[in-house]
Amino acid sequence: MVLDILLKFNKSSKNKLFFPLIIFIFLLPVYYLLYKIYIPRINAFGCADDCFNYVAGYFMLKGKILYSDIFFNHQFLMAYISYYLQLVLHPQSIYELLLRHRQFLLLFGFVMDFLIIYRFRFAGAAFVLFYEFSKFYLFGNRFLAEGFVVYPIVYTAGLIWYKFRKEVIYHFDYILTALFTWFVIFMREPYTLVVVISYGFILLGKKSVKTKIISITLFAFLTIIVFLNINIKDYIFNVFTTNNQVFFASEIKGHNLLGPGILKAFFYNIYLFFNGTWGFFRYFIVSIDVIFLFSLLYFLKSRRNFIPVLSMFLLLGLSNLRIVEPGIIFYGSFYLLPWYGIFLLVLFLLVKEALIKNKKIGLLLICLLTASFSYLTLSSNSYLREKPNPHYDLITNYGKELQTGSVVKVLTDLNDRVFLDGGDDLIYWQSDRTSSYKYSWYTSIMPYFPKYLDARMQMFKTNPPEFYYAFCSKNPPADRALPSFLKDKYQEFYTTGNPTCLYIRKDKINKIPAEKWKKAKQWLFELKPN
Repeated sequence: MVLDILLKFNKSSKNKLFFPLIIFIFLLPVYYLLYKIYIPRINAFGCADDCFNYVAGYFMLKGKILYSDIFFNHQFLMAYISYYLQLVLHPQSIYELLLRHRQFLLLFGFVMDFLIIYRFRFAGAAFVLFYEFSKFYLFGNRFLAEGFVVYPIVYTAGLIWYKFRKEVIYHFDYILTALFTWFVIFMREPYTLVVVISYGFILLGKKSVKTKIISITLFAFLTIIVFLNINIKDYIFNVFTTNNQVFFASEIKGHNLLGPGILKAFFYNIYLFFNGTWGFFRYFIVSIDVIFLFSLLYFLKSRRNFIPVLSMFLLLGLSNLRIVEPGIIFYGSFYLLPWYGIFLLVLFLLVKEALIKNKKIGLLLICLLTASFSYLTLSSNSYLREKPNPHYDLITNYGKELQTGSVVKVLTDLNDRVFLDGGDDLIYWQSDRTSSYKYSWYTSIMPYFPKYLDARMQMFKTNPPEFYYAFCSKNPPADRALPSFLKDKYQEFYTTGNPTCLYIRKDKINKIPAEKWKKAKQWLFELKPN
């Protein structure tokens, strides 16, 4: 009976209005649980690339131009999404800033999961359950580009499977893939290759030529609009030149991607069994990988159709060029999200094929997957069994930015400037101030490039900031330390007898009213006595 229901669910619904309602009813409790799970955990861990997106959006709100006035070595969409969220929702605290962005990701996920289930039925629903409840380990719940692009990449990969299985590709699929390709390209540059090749696969063939032309035209139109509205020279330097000289070169060399190392990307399903550390999530993903490999072999033996498998092999490899060592979770793991999404959908498409071919084998695979899902959600080692403490997490992970930014805000006038020398960028947002630096902030890989180093030194010589936040280290590198000719011009703040890395220009001290100093003292900040 259960098998019959699953098989019927996988087939197209005769009632085109009723089936979307079923999906909606299915997703409502799922996302209710996800909201209850993820929102109390929004303060877990400190900043990753998500804060990079928040602060870029913040500077745009202050009238700065992305790439020209704001260094940003990622594609532009994440900064713009954050900009519009902050413009419309006006978050008043760091907690609310995190909350609104995570809520938007949940809303985006709901819409995309609806489309994935609508298009891939049983496989789509299974993908939603496994991905949404496990993505926490790969930072898939955070405001990161990888957490967004995984959905359109998965949808497109599923269409390619359908295409090579001789199933129908609808007119709306061609339109959606044009939008999805554009979206992924301008969200995160490492996934351009996989999504462009995927789009090429979708456009192959002589069917639906007019719709394909419309699809290509739509993609071209959106791309032209982008390049008409950005400074192309600054864009190329920010996104391509800097990344090519720092990240791409180190990734290629570090993983030997031009040599045998590329095999790790394309045979990651095998690589998962070797190297790295073993932990809860590693055991989970290996358990479903065993099911994946068995289902794959069964498909090849029973169907003798290699083209769908080879196409998925290619997409899995291309989505995994920023290789994550097996066992790594949380920081540094989110590059794996697109690979993980494709892997899950292909797994369930293979199980669907087995279910149709042999109900007993299909039932066995479903039972094994159910056991793996139970392990993920019910094990005492699961993150779901941990009780979050939002207030503790906020103070632990964002307390420095909250405290320092608040002190700067209460002591400054609107025309005052603050400069952060290479870290804790969220202080800009909390202080509601900008810098006197030409490129807004001095962060990430900027110290590697003379144009940013020179602009930093020029700022100190001609327009030193009223407040300076040092790179907190006993021996900071020269490119992240207060220049020697300014050291006697600044005085450091202390909190509970300890240095804070925050400095004020001495000629500003006596200009600040006493009531402002009282407010700063409420945040436990005071100047070191002379």
